[in-house]
Amino acid sequence: MRVLLLGATGNLGSRCLQALIAHKHTVTVVVRNVPKLQSMMSPALLEQIHAIVEGDATDSAALEKAILDHDIEGIIDVAGNVVPPWQESLMPKIARAVTHAAVAVGKQRGKPLRAWISSGMVILEYPGTGYLFSDYMPKTGVNQHTGTRDVVEAIPLSKLKWSLYGSAWMYSNRKQGPFEPLDAPIPHDLLVKATSPPGWEKTWVERIPLIGVYLNPFYMVIVHYQTRYEAVADFLGEDLEKEDSEWIGKKVGVKEKSKKDV
Repeated sequence: MRVLLLGATGNLGSRCLQALIAHKHTVTVVVRNVPKLQSMMSPALLEQIHAIVEGDATDSAALEKAILDHDIEGIIDVAGNVVPPWQESLMPKIARAVTHAAVAVGKQRGKPLRAWISSGMVILEYPGTGYLFSDYMPKTGVNQHTGTRDVVEAIPLSKLKWSLYGSAWMYSNRKQGPFEPLDAPIPHDLLVKATSPPGWEKTWVERIPLIGVYLNPFYMVIVHYQTRYEAVADFLGEDLEKEDSEWIGKKVGVKEKSKKDV
């Protein structure tokens, strides 16, 4: 698939670049800072990028041009940093720009594009409560994620085949140095589920009177939902190989398998 990647200089985006190329996708990246991208990636990996477009991920017209110029079929948007509540997040603005561009191109072609848009785990349902995680948290702390969700969920699937990735805590064991091409995809070992987090468990934290139901999501994310960037990147790259993904139109959570899950 010909894929447009937003956020290639970020922690997840840099791994997505490797994974997408390993999965034989043709990758175009849009970045604000081309020298930064070049300093992060090895010459061998840079050579395998189809095109590097310098631009702003909130510029819908520029994104539409990039999609048309490079005949893009699918999009991965992992751009925009999670910021403290007192700072303005670009995540909803980027989601609005990229989905607007994708819908416009899909209308011209008569066929919707495929897109993965990243958000946060707070957009998922809190198992056993009948509510979302975001309902148990201060609005100012979750607006960047719920705002992104609201932008995407309003789009009919006939106009854009979207999926929302509800990210939790991510980490990497990668050593320092430029990113190199992968010899082959590194298969992920993730539990994946739509609507609510996979492998959710009741814990002692949840049983704390009055405040347990509020504290438990933080405990679970920190202790049980740490996920490697590389695993998430492989999942996204793998999914874009599918013509009709089961995750289209879904909010999706992932979790690394534990001994209990095997």
